[in-house]
Amino acid sequence: MRLSTLPHPAPGSGGTTRTILGSRGLLLAVLFVMLGNGMMNPLLGIRAGLEGFSTTATGTVLAFYYVGFLAGAWITRRLVVDVGHIRVYAALASLASTSTLIYILNASPAVWSLARLINGFAMSGLFIVGESWLNEAATNRTRGRLLAIYMVVLMGGLAAGQMLIVLGDPSGIALFIAASILVSMAVIPITLSTSPAPRPVLPGKLPIAQVWHAAPLGIFASFSQGVGVAALLTLGAVFGARSGMSVDRIALFTSAAVVGSVVLQPAIGVLSDRMGRRKLILGTGFVCAGACLWMVNADPLGWLALTISFLVGGVALSMYPLALSHINDRVPPGSAVGVSTVLSLAAGIGSIIGPIAGAQVMDAVGPAGLYWFVGVLFLVTAMFSLFRIFTREGVPADRRRPFAIIPARAGTVIVQMARRMRQPGERAARSSRADRDRGRADRNE
Repeated sequence: MRLSTLPHPAPGSGGTTRTILGSRGLLLAVLFVMLGNGMMNPLLGIRAGLEGFSTTATGTVLAFYYVGFLAGAWITRRLVVDVGHIRVYAALASLASTSTLIYILNASPAVWSLARLINGFAMSGLFIVGESWLNEAATNRTRGRLLAIYMVVLMGGLAAGQMLIVLGDPSGIALFIAASILVSMAVIPITLSTSPAPRPVLPGKLPIAQVWHAAPLGIFASFSQGVGVAALLTLGAVFGARSGMSVDRIALFTSAAVVGSVVLQPAIGVLSDRMGRRKLILGTGFVCAGACLWMVNADPLGWLALTISFLVGGVALSMYPLALSHINDRVPPGSAVGVSTVLSLAAGIGSIIGPIAGAQVMDAVGPAGLYWFVGVLFLVTAMFSLFRIFTREGVPADRRRPFAIIPARAGTVIVQMARRMRQPGERAARSSRADRDRGRADRNE
């Protein structure tokens, strides 16, 4: 039986269904990657404690993933140009699978930091190649639906991967081997694809000064989101272990934050399209800060803590797409790739800082220090948003581009897909403005 992953979409009314069904191989590969990668944050957080790592050492080790991820985003695109998508994907999948096994060879912070660095580099490349394939399969008719399905698979796989740690003993090697197997499985649908490889996507320019001048709040919110979310995702399991949670409880607790982002982001996006991005950044910042304060005073072993984790994850993970939408409302239409590159860089730098700084606060004040750290961070972001609201006029509703649910680690390919999507209302508004412009030109003639 031949495995067909990404055939070219057929025209006509059935094109949408054929494209989505034809992409099932790629989506399966993404699911395998996210299941294997999703296991690692809670597993390493728990295992580091069992190995006697301090909280600061654990945070530093986990932060090296984002160092590798940031480097991989720049290097992989150039490798693709020289070698090709298929070979790069196969090599990086093997590298990611291998890095997962390094942890069980030598339990020292130095070795684990190297493994995290390699894993982050490989995962970044896997996302870039996979998303390039997805973009190649999409058409204007199917792009929105395909992007929505991709995001559900991405975040759902991450949440499910964190739950998989309940199937084994974190003190043993079985869970590490299982994670390696899952990542290795991801290479099968891609390498057996019968469709031609997509065109390489080269990095966009870095108009950092231009983006900062247009919307400094967007860059600051992206940076703070990178700091806060990386701290939550990497140190959530450490918080749970230090608070006396069982492995099953830690799995539920960390997964709740990711599920919250899937559930709450669509509603936040609708509100931002109606009310404006800065007001939603202000609101999500205050809500996240309040929820973090609530967590500090809550019983971490009670069911209320799961609800708060759901809320914190939902609003914190919404900050990046809000920042991206805010900047896109204020820059020329052709700036999508450059803007996303700048914001990814800001979020990436923040992601490196987050686990290290958050761990130091936890060492100083105890496990609750994680939520003190994240709460203060998002409170500062909300206050900066309030300052910008009073010092600069907002973007009119008819000039706002549609909100797109995009994680901070999304590549420029996914941002391009989101920017190509136009809601019927937006198309009609642009058509109406074009008609008015043509009418004025005819009268002038």
